Amino acid sequence: MSDLFLLDSNIFIESYRTHHPFSYKEFHPFWRWLERMAHNGKIQLLDTVFKEITQKDSDGNRDELAEWAFNLFSDKQLSHKTDEIGVAYAQVQDYLATCGLYRPASYRQWEPETKADPWLIAAAMVEDAIVVTNEQAVHPMPSSPLKKEPKIPDVADAMGVRTMNLREFYDASGELVSSPYPIQPTL
Repeated sequence: MSDLFLLDSNIFIESYRTHHPFSYKEFHPFWRWLERMAHNGKIQLLDTVFKEITQKDSDGNRDELAEWAFNLFSDKQLSHKTDEIGVAYAQVQDYLATCGLYRPASYRQWEPETKADPWLIAAAMVEDAIVVTNEQAVHPMPSSPLKKEPKIPDVADAMGVRTMNLREFYDASGELVSSPYPIQPTL
């Protein structure tokens, strides 16, 4: 198994907004774990993902997540602008256009250079990395090509890239210690 994980923006955004908000100290260990993984080189952030999560709002401000990511990854991003990743990106785009599983309106959503998903898969192809995303595969069928945006797990699988969700990443990271929860009897 690869020792490098590339995280999709939804891992950070959903964790921040829903599951592990910074405002509760009980969730701080989750963010410290991600920081440790970044410092140890086990996770990297693709520059296109970095841009998605560090965007400023209409007033020119960054939220807590954007500030956290900016401080942690501003000088440690994996650039999508390499020849090797460019070649892999072209393979991803060719697959989408020719596989018969996606309608043009579907795969065109992945054409803008600012769209991180195809770059994430291309970078994983080059770096032999695992993509961590909370997206769910939809398993499109040739008899009914998708009209909606492609999903990372479907396209990554077709390109030979392994994906996992956040829960699976907990186990695969090798950085967390599994221990049964000591359930207390009620009084």
